[in-house]
Amino acid sequence: MEGGFGTGAYVDHIRHHVKEIYGVEGSSVGYEQALQKMGKATNVYLQVGSVLGLTFSHDSFHVYMVNQVLHHLDTEPGYPNLNVFLRESRRVLKPRGVLTINTCSREQLDPDCGVYWNYAYMEKAARALQARIVPIDELISRMEALQFTAIDTTIPSGTLFHERYYNDPHMVLEPGFQKGDSAYCFLSQEEIEAANARIHAGIEDGSVHETMKRAAARAAEIGEAVIISARKPV
Repeated sequence: MEGGFGTGAYVDHIRHHVKEIYGVEGSSVGYEQALQKMGKATNVYLQVGSVLGLTFSHDSFHVYMVNQVLHHLDTEPGYPNLNVFLRESRRVLKPRGVLTINTCSREQLDPDCGVYWNYAYMEKAARALQARIVPIDELISRMEALQFTAIDTTIPSGTLFHERYYNDPHMVLEPGFQKGDSAYCFLSQEEIEAANARIHAGIEDGSVHETMKRAAARAAEIGEAVIISARKPV
């Protein structure tokens, strides 16, 4: 099962390798787009709902995954909804079922020395997103408190965005890209236009390519995401 499946990119890939896959998405727009992507697939079961109040029975799934979802759960610094999410995750997993969380570290999101080059041009948004990100140590601590076992941290070697992001700076100026990057939610339209203007200036004078190069070098050191996996106890 995937919680917060967006437009269904992960579900669409994984459905070819499993008997059944379920998904819950908070956005009806994402849900409709995902349905179109699935076509006539007979092993996919999607619904609109919340990862904080799942409709599934206890002990339903072998695997439950969320991808870049945790920063949407809380606006308060204490991350109260994180506990709700983890308890619900444990409830719907079968004994020894696996919870997989794809997230980022605050270090990866840093606008000055992080791995996403466009954040250098929109510091306010990057700082706001950093504040929403649960520190990895805190996440692990809360999983331990709920008696999850075999907790493991992995830095994946792959990239988070489309290949074009790393080669063509014009990509981040496109509305479609900006709708898919949570950082832009923290900016007004005027602030987005100002960030776009700074990127345009960097493209014109060529300095954007140095910014992109620095971010790529940093990504090679610390990765672009962090995956935390754990098992529900027996």
